[in-house]
Amino acid sequence: MHNKKILKLLKRQEIIITLFSIIVFGIFSVCSDNFLTPTNIRLLFQQYAVNGICVLGVGIVIILGGIDLSAGSILAISGALGGTMVKMGVPIPVSILSSVVMGMACGAVNGTIVTKLGVPALIATMSTNYVFRGILVIITGGFWVNQFPKKFTTIASGRMFGLSNVFWMAMALLAFLTFVLHYTNFGRKIYAVGTNADAADKCGINSDWITICGYMVCGAAIGYAAMMYAGLYGAISTSGTGASLGTTVLAAALAGGINFNGRGTLIGGTIGMFLITIINNGLIQMRVSEYWINAVTGAIILAALILNVVNAKEKRKGEAQ
Repeated sequence: MHNKKILKLLKRQEIIITLFSIIVFGIFSVCSDNFLTPTNIRLLFQQYAVNGICVLGVGIVIILGGIDLSAGSILAISGALGGTMVKMGVPIPVSILSSVVMGMACGAVNGTIVTKLGVPALIATMSTNYVFRGILVIITGGFWVNQFPKKFTTIASGRMFGLSNVFWMAMALLAFLTFVLHYTNFGRKIYAVGTNADAADKCGINSDWITICGYMVCGAAIGYAAMMYAGLYGAISTSGTGASLGTTVLAAALAGGINFNGRGTLIGGTIGMFLITIINNGLIQMRVSEYWINAVTGAIILAALILNVVNAKEKRKGEAQ
């Protein structure tokens, strides 16, 4: 019985991806002289931080059975709004809140299109990705939003216990949203809708409303991450910021075991994001072409989808027996 529990635990995708991440970390530590240095380790956690916040929001959408490929544009448009307000002298908390609200509004648009208009999430968010980005470029004229006051950038660029403040913010948000998903009525409804929306409706759950709320939570997380991005890197590029974010967080969430049938955990998505960050950082340290980084990200998405399908089949067999 004890051995069966251990075997079942080892089959969990969170454990598999953790072990794989450790192996990849070890390989890069041996292959690159600059990888396992205090400076690069701090950089590694900093590089993870913003995407680590975004994957929490996108993970909730995936648990609901949806997808959000507009994450990068939401990051850019939210960060541009909040960053502009900071430059205008608006109090920092209000500016951050404005970015979060903008993200929520974009999420509400996505959720409404998916639920009320019946457009597949893949098509809907792929389209809004261009719409949000286009609106931003029109409003800003394509100019970067930068030159933020130091009191703002210090919030994100500062460190606690040697690691970026944004990393600790990501960990705090992970703990909060994990609690919400597993120990609140709202969280249980998210898993119920993701597992079977029709059955959830018959049980009195408004699946459309829960889905819209899920997209809004996703947008809020990305809106908050946008301000942390602005603080860390000092600028929002209207055309370049977040350009590959949608596929990166999707790869991380899938690699961590979050799938489209109401299964998975945000902890898994977090571990998946750490894996992608390690790979990207390691390849850069080894001076590998950026095209290989894109190829590896695509390979991770494909491998994760295959692993999710295999795990789902094994679980159905086990339930049948």
